[in-house]
Amino acid sequence: MALLTIAPDLEHARQSGKPIVALESAVITHGLPRAAALDAVRRQWVACAEAGATPAVVAVFDGALRVGLSLDDCAVLAARGDAVKVSPWNLASAIADPGFGGTTVATTVAAAALAGISVVSTGGIGGVHPGRDGQDVSADLSELSRRAVCVVCAGPKSTLDAGATLERLETLGVPVIGWQSSLLAGFLATSAGLRLPIRADTVDQLASILRAHWALGGAGLVVSQPLASELAIPIAELGADESAPVRGPDRTPAELSRLQARLGDRVIQANVALLERNAALAGALAAALVRLQVAAANG
Repeated sequence: MALLTIAPDLEHARQSGKPIVALESAVITHGLPRAAALDAVRRQWVACAEAGATPAVVAVFDGALRVGLSLDDCAVLAARGDAVKVSPWNLASAIADPGFGGTTVATTVAAAALAGISVVSTGGIGGVHPGRDGQDVSADLSELSRRAVCVVCAGPKSTLDAGATLERLETLGVPVIGWQSSLLAGFLATSAGLRLPIRADTVDQLASILRAHWALGGAGLVVSQPLASELAIPIAELGADESAPVRGPDRTPAELSRLQARLGDRVIQANVALLERNAALAGALAAALVRLQVAAANG
């Protein structure tokens, strides 16, 4: 069996030069309650399609890294109690056993690059966790420094050190572009209160920045889209639990679970909304990239 499989409809779309957006699946297995997770997948699916792009859910499924799960496949993945959270470090072992898992942003970025997909949509990216040593860092950042893929998100997850994450991305040469904003998005909050040096106000402007970055040998980029104010949670109510004993790959799911327990359905509603909004922007961006590519080929 092939270790990487691409759904036939996605392969046709790819060969035809149509826009595609990759969607991570750790939110299905480790991010949201099952019903909310499947609702979020459906909303992202529709948002991508309405923007003119084909959605491609990425996951470890039936012993392969699969690009292009169906909605029924997503329901199967959500129902499995043995699905693991898949990062690049455990990807090969997860394919072997248990053969099912939700892909983090890092693994989704890697899969997208292997499949020839240049845009990924997610909720929030991983980053630098609070703490004195600053050594607990998500693989999302290192993978972005290696792959020519753009991730559309609502900023670093709210339990992270946003300032340290932004500095680490700068060191790694990963641009962070504010979508119609000069402030870094705050995941569940509207803003993390940090200024960004790059801003784009139209999808064509955004696509042009991406093409120039890649033409100059750059790798990954991050697009930061703020959550609408009516859905956002005040930043004072958010924050990491620095005394939490959990470390490593289970830390972020544990911290988000504590947030949900403390703040209730507000966290789930905001999370689903930002996933849908990011997918819509990612779809429009993927379509704009195709338009620019066609124009360049014809020019």
